[in-house]
Amino acid sequence: MTVSPGVEETAQQPPAVRELPRRATWFELFGDLVFVAAVGQTTHRLGGHPDAASTAAAAALFVPLWWTWVLYTVRANRADHDRTVQRLLTTVGLAAVAGMAVYIGGVGHGRGADAGFVVAYLGARAGVAALYVWDLRQEPRLRRIVVAYVTGSAITAAVWLTATFTLDGPARYVTWGVAMAGELALPLLAGRRLADAPGDAEHLRERFGLFTIIVLGESVLGFTNGLVKVHTAPAAALTGAAAFALTAGLWWSYFSASGTRPGAHEELAAGGRHLHIYVFGHLPVQLSLAITAGAVGAAVTTTSHRLNTPLAACVLGGTAVFLTATALIRAGFTGVREHVVLIRLATAAAILCTLPLTTRVPVAAALTIPALLLTTSLAAESPTHRHHTAGSLP
Repeated sequence: MTVSPGVEETAQQPPAVRELPRRATWFELFGDLVFVAAVGQTTHRLGGHPDAASTAAAAALFVPLWWTWVLYTVRANRADHDRTVQRLLTTVGLAAVAGMAVYIGGVGHGRGADAGFVVAYLGARAGVAALYVWDLRQEPRLRRIVVAYVTGSAITAAVWLTATFTLDGPARYVTWGVAMAGELALPLLAGRRLADAPGDAEHLRERFGLFTIIVLGESVLGFTNGLVKVHTAPAAALTGAAAFALTAGLWWSYFSASGTRPGAHEELAAGGRHLHIYVFGHLPVQLSLAITAGAVGAAVTTTSHRLNTPLAACVLGGTAVFLTATALIRAGFTGVREHVVLIRLATAAAILCTLPLTTRVPVAAALTIPALLLTTSLAAESPTHRHHTAGSLP
């Protein structure tokens, strides 16, 4: 039997030269290190005794930081070739992100820190715009996206600067919120323009998974640093073990069910509704993890034998929002009646119902309660995950 040259060449092609899935580059991982510092400064806003004001401030400041990461990630997913000019432009933008990290802690305590944060944020966004403009040299299909992004960014930048240098008090921060809402709406307003530059869905999912790891890392740092400070306390070991169990459960929950139904990868790459659900659905996912991380660290170092209501609300509320958000992302692909979706929504409700109890029991027990409920949820979900794994669901 004669084998055609094309078939023979394919059969003998070494695995090393076959096309492999795109993975995060070493430079992208370096950029993540800069965001690690900024996320850490955001969670530190919660301090040793979180209250409604510090929690709201941390949550509000997390949004522009998260959005900056999304802009760089999505741009790289569409057009990055990891070349010298692109690295240099991105490095300048990352320097601005480092500036955001420097000023985050002082936002709300003076015009100087507010101005520094806003200028750094706008500088980071300008870095994305510069990258897109450079990309046009080799990716003409990006033109409509670049025009929409640059125009929208210029308008919102004017709002940010006007509020920072002309307004005082609550009016400044309300106007910041309006500008931030306008930026988040830009991809929705772009509509079909996003289809001009389809991306790599596997790479995108990997990048969001890595950022989730970054935020979870703040929880690990929180309770380990807390144990260093209070390691002589009799209940420290139990509290630390409970904090670790909760953090591990959150990791397990995200990565056991972060996949979607077969074929959804192509839908993410093409943009549209599924891309919006996936990207914007991660804002409450990762924001809730950041709030939980700061609260867990504060819980380990608290001098009280019990959690106060604001601290307990951060731990339980953060965990419940995380479960709800991951469930709704999944529902966007599988439907709201899917087994895992219903389990997660029920577990989130159960966790919130334990809030009165967690303020009356020792700290270790208060952290153990959501950890146990999360473990129960994972056990109930496991048959579905095994079925999906057998069916090649990622």
